[in-house]
Amino acid sequence: MSRKKHCYLVIAVLTVIAVCLFGCSTYKQTVVKPWTEYVPKNETALITDIRKNKDPNKELYEVYDELTVIDIHNHDAANPSAIYKWGMYGIDRIVLFGNISEPSAQETDRIAWEQYRNESSHVYPSFAGFPIYEEEGVTIVQQNLENGYLNIGEVAAASSFSPVVSKVEWKAEHPNDGNFPKIYDLAAKYRVPILLHIDPPNGEPIAHLEEALDEHPDTVIIFGHANAYNPPSNIEILLAKHPNLYIDFFAGFTAYNGESTNKLEDFVPLIEKYPDRFMLSTDSGYGLTTEEAAKALYELIDLLSPETAPKVAYQNYERLIELQPPTDTQIRTIKSLSARAGKYETYHLNKRMANELIFELTKMTEK
Repeated sequence: MSRKKHCYLVIAVLTVIAVCLFGCSTYKQTVVKPWTEYVPKNETALITDIRKNKDPNKELYEVYDELTVIDIHNHDAANPSAIYKWGMYGIDRIVLFGNISEPSAQETDRIAWEQYRNESSHVYPSFAGFPIYEEEGVTIVQQNLENGYLNIGEVAAASSFSPVVSKVEWKAEHPNDGNFPKIYDLAAKYRVPILLHIDPPNGEPIAHLEEALDEHPDTVIIFGHANAYNPPSNIEILLAKHPNLYIDFFAGFTAYNGESTNKLEDFVPLIEKYPDRFMLSTDSGYGLTTEEAAKALYELIDLLSPETAPKVAYQNYERLIELQPPTDTQIRTIKSLSARAGKYETYHLNKRMANELIFELTKMTEK
C-alpha cells in the first residue's frame, strides 16, 4: 500500500472514531428547554351549560363538579388525608403548607413536599418556615425555590389581632421589614408568588405593603384572606394602584363567619372589575367547618359571570404556576437522573413539569 493510501486510511479510521466518540456523545444528551406559556381553556360554554342544567337538589360542589377548583391557601400539610378531605367537595388542587413563620413550619414544609411527591396532580407545594430578620431566612428561601417549591407562604408579614399569627416567633413587624425586600427579589427572579398574612388589613401594615408593591413591581404578592374584616372599597383602592397585587378570597369568612359585615354579593362587582386578580381559598376552614369553607367557594363561583368564574376558580392561580421556568438545580438533576436511567431526550418544561419529571426519573433509577 502506498504511503498516500495509508494516510487516507488512517484519516478515515480516525474520522470514524471521532464520529463515534463525539457524534454519539453529542446525540446522547439530555436537553432541557424552558416552556413558559399559558393559554387558559375557554370554559364559558361549560359554565353556561352547568347553570342551564342545574339540579336544585344537588349541592353546588356537585353541580360544578366538572369545573376545576384550586384552593390557594391550605394549612393541612400535616394531615395525610388532606387531598381526600378537600377533594370530597370537588376541590381539585390545593396550595399546601402547614405552620407559618416559626421553626415548626420547617417540618410541615417538608411534609407538604412529601404530599406533593406522592400526589403531584393535586398539590402545589408551598413553604413558610424561614426567619425574616436573619440572613439564614434568605438562604432557605433561595434553596427551596431552586429545589422546586412553587409558592412562598403563608408568611406572617404583620399581625396584631390574630390569636395565632400574632404569637409566631418569626412574625415580621410589617410587609417591607427585615429581609422582605431580598425575598421579594427572589420571588420575582423565580416568578413565584408570595402569600402574605397581614392584620389589621388597614393602617400602617397596608402602607408598608404598598411600599413593597411599588418597590418590587415584578413580584406577585398575594394578600391572604384580604376580604376578612375588610370591605370591598379598601381592596379596590389597592387593586387600582398595584397591578402586581393579587387577592386571596376566603369565601367562607364572608359567607359563614358571624363577624363579617359583608356578604359574598358585596364583592361580586369588584371581582368582575378585576377578574384576573382574584383567587379562592379555604384557609383550611379557619373558624369554620370544612364543609362551610368548601361550600362557600362554590357559592361565590355561582355568583360570577361565566367568563369570570373559571378565572377565579383556577385559571388565575394556574397561570402563576405554569409561567415559572425550570431552575438550574432542576435542570442539573434531570440531566444526572437521565444519564443514570439511560434516557436521553429534549424536554420542554416549566418548573412544575420539571418537578414531575424528576419524580418519575427518580423512581426509574431506584428500581
